[in-house]
Amino acid sequence: MTKVKIMGIVNVTPDSFSDGGQFFDAKKAIEHGVDLAEDGADILDVGGQSTRPGYTEVSTEEEVKRIEPVIKGLREQTDLPISIDTYFPEVAERALSLGANIINDVRGFDIEGMLDVALKYPKSKLIIMHSRPRKEELSVEDDIFQFFKEKYEECQKVGIADDRIIFDPGIGFGKSLEENIKILQQPELFRFKEYPLLYGVSRKRTIAHLIEEKRPLERDYASVAASLFSATKGVEIVRVHQVKGMKDSLKVWNQLN
Repeated sequence: MTKVKIMGIVNVTPDSFSDGGQFFDAKKAIEHGVDLAEDGADILDVGGQSTRPGYTEVSTEEEVKRIEPVIKGLREQTDLPISIDTYFPEVAERALSLGANIINDVRGFDIEGMLDVALKYPKSKLIIMHSRPRKEELSVEDDIFQFFKEKYEECQKVGIADDRIIFDPGIGFGKSLEENIKILQQPELFRFKEYPLLYGVSRKRTIAHLIEEKRPLERDYASVAASLFSATKGVEIVRVHQVKGMKDSLKVWNQLN
């Protein structure tokens, strides 16, 4: 197994499904991000907008207000790449101007202006996630493939370098339990060309169904197991809450395999 990068999650939202707003306070969020870095994270993913089922969208101004001090604080204390988890171009631009390195867009750069931000910061990486409603006539793999192909062509057209692109099939976004499990089990079916894949399943409903656990904070062991399985199948980046558990699991797997 090639080296897998661990993306640690820093939620700066009061209504996160996974941690109940535990790190909504900027100081606590910064401390949490530093802890994740010390635990072995390769990337810190900062988000100020909840995307849990049934979430209430906040304005770009509110999202900037949430993430701005956190990115500033993290950038002062760590050299790790910082990802901004947003679908608003204005938020992405502000984050990159403060030192973030990656745009992690759950709406897959579908909102006008996001590619313009990417072009303005040519050293930034782009995580392009599939979250569109699936076309009924297509299988989940065909639908995701068509989406990735469309986004690849858009990036090519405006001159986005290939080494900036990372694709995410969007586990838990508009897909059935069976489809989410298929994505976890067979990453090779959801890879477009040779582009890296990011998988984010940590504490999600797919895990809840697999272990029959309603409490998000009690899904960490299972989340690490699912992420580890995907990593052994070639996934390059795993997005998790429990960084130390993920780091230790990968270390043991690499030594025993």
